Amino acid sequence: MTQSAVDIAAWQEAMSVLPRSGFDRLLVVQCSLEWLRPSHQALREDVDDLVFDCCNAAPDLPIDRVILHSLPTRQGAEEGDLARLNAVHSEWTYRLASTSMLLKNPALRIHRLIVDGEQRRAAVEDFLDLRRRGSWLWPDRTRAMIDLLATGRGTTPLTGYDLNLDGPFGDADPSVYI
Repeated sequence: MTQSAVDIAAWQEAMSVLPRSGFDRLLVVQCSLEWLRPSHQALREDVDDLVFDCCNAAPDLPIDRVILHSLPTRQGAEEGDLARLNAVHSEWTYRLASTSMLLKNPALRIHRLIVDGEQRRAAVEDFLDLRRRGSWLWPDRTRAMIDLLATGRGTTPLTGYDLNLDGPFGDADPSVYI
């Protein structure tokens, strides 16, 4: 068994200081396939809750969250669980997009990192960082991701357009409203 790329204890410690610290921007990068495994489900949901709690507590707080656009197929195929990982990823992105729509928080931006399907993993480190008074706590680690997001290349936004909200009596057949 390989060691996880996501240090659960380090993430829990970083999240525990957030409510106590004054900060003016939050960056969350979650691009490892580990986030989609059952062993990391509780932590993934804790990060989800933390991000959305920050949105509610400070609606003007800029929050950038980076997740995978789609999974690198090579690693999932080699481990034999690509279908399960894709199902979890699909459910997670659906939940993030629908929650974002409900929050209607313009300061929350969820970016999907585009990774070539033949890559074994995303070439970014997973981390959580805070900016206080214009300075990141870990600028060396954060700079590459901030630069990537600033270029607008290599990512695509996760929006409500990614959701199928028609349901059985939705807008797909407007005659139901007549």
